[in-house]
Amino acid sequence: MPLLLIFANPISGRGRGKTIARRLERRLVAEGYAVRYFHQRADQIPPEQLPLDALAAIVIGGDGTVRAVAERLLDIASPTPLLLVPMGTANLMGRHLGIAWNETRAEDEILAVLRTGRVVHLDAALANGRLLLLIAGVGLDASIVHELDRRRAGPISYLSYAMPAISALGRYDDPPLTVIVDGRKIFGPAPAMVFVGNVPEYGTGFPILPLASPTDGVLDVCVLPCRSRADLLIHAMRAATGEHLHGEGVVYIKGRRIRIESDRPIPVQVDGEAAGHTPLDIDLLPTRLGFIVP
Repeated sequence: MPLLLIFANPISGRGRGKTIARRLERRLVAEGYAVRYFHQRADQIPPEQLPLDALAAIVIGGDGTVRAVAERLLDIASPTPLLLVPMGTANLMGRHLGIAWNETRAEDEILAVLRTGRVVHLDAALANGRLLLLIAGVGLDASIVHELDRRRAGPISYLSYAMPAISALGRYDDPPLTVIVDGRKIFGPAPAMVFVGNVPEYGTGFPILPLASPTDGVLDVCVLPCRSRADLLIHAMRAATGEHLHGEGVVYIKGRRIRIESDRPIPVQVDGEAAGHTPLDIDLLPTRLGFIVP
């Protein structure tokens, strides 16, 4: 029987992720599939429990769950493609791939995609050893993510970012950064925010990397000079209208190897999760990851 893996974040959708996973498992078994269901964190699953010959890995959860599962499959060099059931706050990867299941008909729709869907292969990178699928950031946005991580005690919504944003903005002190792309310094040292990634969309829905494509074999880098809080506000308003690339001093470039340095540690976020501090080294991987799409 064809083997399917199910990975579910049990708190996704405030508990709905676990319910959907169990419903889907029963339906797939009834349709003749062999199913292995994992409800623990992907990095806690022993490698010997992850087969290399699965037809697909169904991931129920947000972008963090997707990244964790993909990272674990890469650890064992598994070619298993991922099929997403987005249930997080931003769900950037699901939105980028055009995946939106009807919850009442999810089992039927997922079965149809398993039978008739196609696999797209997307670029991936390592950011200080962590898998990067979407966007990494250094500066204020990462400070907000770190503050949220410090306060977080369960599932989150967009509203959960309000107090961390106020707190991070109050402490923001315009850190000077230096950005090096493919061995060439392209910015700094000067105060800035930096975004590096694979897809145009950011967590707010703004296309912060509007020229990015996850299939072009390069990463996009956007440097937004920020000498004051007023600059931050101007960049935010321009990003909302897609005009931020025309701002004074903005640098936009593509490359395969990116290094971001600072004279003191600055917060880093990778795919919306706190990921330590600078220096940040990002390297495009030679292999791509498969995703099943309608």
